[in-house]
Amino acid sequence: MVLSCAAHRGMATIAVSEATEDISYRLGIPLTDEDNLELYRMVALWIGTPHQMGRSTKKGTDCSGFVTNIYKKIYGKTLARSSAAMLAANCERINKKSLCEGDLVFFYTRRKSKRPSHVGIYLKDGKFAHSSTSKGVIISSLDEPYYKKRWITGGVVR
Repeated sequence: MVLSCAAHRGMATIAVSEATEDISYRLGIPLTDEDNLELYRMVALWIGTPHQMGRSTKKGTDCSGFVTNIYKKIYGKTLARSSAAMLAANCERINKKSLCEGDLVFFYTRRKSKRPSHVGIYLKDGKFAHSSTSKGVIISSLDEPYYKKRWITGGVVR
């Protein structure tokens, strides 16, 4: 029996509606009834939130603040507050090919350290949501040269 990531990880599916089509358009990601539409709705609400280091509200958030908020509201899980601590305390490492919707993606952004310093939430089709220091909460592609070069690992939250 073959199960999708969402089914495998116990997520319910919701029928696609006009509102979902609007979210799909806004995020630039085609959605189906197989997707965790609540995750996409929540991400869409955060799009455009400015980056603000050490914050985790819709007035301003850093990457780990964004991820902790989404995870608490969508999955009911409390995560560590820094990307490095999230990976160490909350995740099982996985490779890019094993990523499923809702998994975390980790990157290093500091020149002298390969420790995780940036985190996002994997969505689908190579896209992830995160809080960029220059653009705030956005959707990016794992194939963008910046993220390809700085990739560390994916993480399934325990």
